[in-house]
Amino acid sequence: MLHTRESLTVDEQLVATRGRCNFRQYIPSKPGKYGLKIFWCCDSNTAYPLNGEVYPGRQHGAAPAAKDANRIRNLVNRLVHPWINTGRTITTDNYFTGAELAEDLLGVQTTLVGTIRRNKKEIPRELQPDNNRSQYSSIFCFDRQLTLVSYIPKKGHVVILLSSLHHDQAIDDEQKKKPEIILYYNNTKGGVDRMDQMVKTYSCKRKINRWPMTFFNIVDVGAIAAFLVWIKKNPKWNEKRQHRRRLFLMQLGYDLVETHVDRRRQQSQALQKNVRIALQTIGQTITTPQPDAVSTTRVKRRCQLCPRQRDRKVITHCMSCDIPCCPDHHKIICTTCYETFLE
Repeated sequence: MLHTRESLTVDEQLVATRGRCNFRQYIPSKPGKYGLKIFWCCDSNTAYPLNGEVYPGRQHGAAPAAKDANRIRNLVNRLVHPWINTGRTITTDNYFTGAELAEDLLGVQTTLVGTIRRNKKEIPRELQPDNNRSQYSSIFCFDRQLTLVSYIPKKGHVVILLSSLHHDQAIDDEQKKKPEIILYYNNTKGGVDRMDQMVKTYSCKRKINRWPMTFFNIVDVGAIAAFLVWIKKNPKWNEKRQHRRRLFLMQLGYDLVETHVDRRRQQSQALQKNVRIALQTIGQTITTPQPDAVSTTRVKRRCQLCPRQRDRKVITHCMSCDIPCCPDHHKIICTTCYETFLE
C-alpha cells in the first residue's frame, strides 16, 4: 500500500490571459496557451495550496535558461523551504527533477520522486529507449541514495523516473509490471492539477484583456484553501450533497458582503433603484420612506453646513442626521453623512 499523506507536489499553473504583458508565457499543451505562469507547491492528497511564486520571465541581464542550471533548483528549494526537515516527499515532473535537486533535498531530510528528461547527463545509456527491450520491462540503476528506473509502457517508448525515497526493485502492478516508483508518482503527481481544475470550475474571474485582472486567481485559490479547511474541521457539513463547494462559496460570498449590505440598507433613501432591487433579490428587507418624511411645514432654519455669514435659511433636513441643510449640501442626505457612508 502506498502512503501519500506526507507528499507535496510542485508544478506549474498557467492563468490564461491575452492581455499585453512582458512576462506572458506561451505553453501550447495548456488549454489557454497564453497566460501568466505561477509555480505552486500543494499537498498531494488534498490539493491544498501551500506556497506559490509568479514567474516574471527572464530578467534583463540574466543568464539564458540553458546556462542557468541552478535557477530551477533554487525555485523548488524556495517553494518547499517551510516544510524541510519534516520527512516529506516532493513529487515533481521532468521540468524540475534532477540529481542535484534530489541531493539538496536529502540534506534537509526531504525525499524526491519525479520523472526526468532523457537528455540529462546523469542517465546511463542502458536506460535510454531500445527497440530490443520487451514491453512492461524495467531496468533499475542505484547510486548511493538515488534510484533510477526505466520502464517500457509500450514498444519504442520509455519512461524514466528518479527517486530518493525508494531503494529496491519492488513491482506492485502484476499485470503491467509497473514499479512501485511509478505507482507512487501517479498517485501524488496531481496535487497542483487538481487545484487548477477546482479553480476553473468556480471562478470569480471575468473575460477581460487587462492582464492585472488575472490575479483574481489568488482569490479563487484562497477560496479553495478556505473550503478545504472548513471541510477538514466540519466533515459532516452537507456531506450528502455533491455540490458542497458551490454551497460553501455562496455562503462565503454572502458573509464577506454582509457588513456592507447592512450598512447600505440603513441608508435606504440613498439607494439607487438597481441596488435596491439587488438587495431585495437576496432577501433583504428595505423600508421605503413615506412621501411626507421630508417635512415642508418646518420652520426655516439656518443651514449648518454653510458659513454663518451666508445666513441661508432652509426647511429641508438631512434624512439621516436631521440637520437643516441647503440644496447645495443636500440631495437626500447631507454631504457629511454621504462622505461617512462612503468610508
